[in-house]
Amino acid sequence: MTRAKTNILVWSFLLLAGCATTEKSAQPKHWQPSTLSSQTIQSARQASNDYFSCIEHELIRYQYRGGDSRYETGKLLKRCENRLAPIRTAFAKENVDDTITQRYLRRKRTQAARHVLRIIMSMEARQRAANQP
Repeated sequence: MTRAKTNILVWSFLLLAGCATTEKSAQPKHWQPSTLSSQTIQSARQASNDYFSCIEHELIRYQYRGGDSRYETGKLLKRCENRLAPIRTAFAKENVDDTITQRYLRRKRTQAARHVLRIIMSMEARQRAANQP
C-alpha cells in the first residue's frame, strides 16, 4: 500500500469517526424558545403595557422648555424605567437567558425612545414655527 492510500484511509476513518459522535443533549434547566408559560407571557405583556402607559402619562404632563431633545427624552424615559422590572423577574423565573432578556428590554426601551423623541421633536418644531415672524 502506498503512502497516499494510507493517508486517505486514515483521514476517511477520522472523518467517519467524527461524524459518528453523538451530540450532548441540552440540560432541562435551560430555557427553550417554546417553553414560556402563558402566565409569563401575560406578565411580560402587562408590564410592557404598563411601561408604555407610564410613558404616555409622562408625555401628557410634559411641557417643552427648550434644550436638547435627546436629553429631554432620556429624562422622561428614566421616570418609567422601573416599570420594566417585572419583565426581568418573570423571565428569570422561566430561566430565560440573560442576553435574550436584555435584548427584549432593549427593544422595548428603543421603541419608547423613538416614540418620545418623535413627539418632543414635533413640539420643538411647533415652537420654532410659532416664533418665526
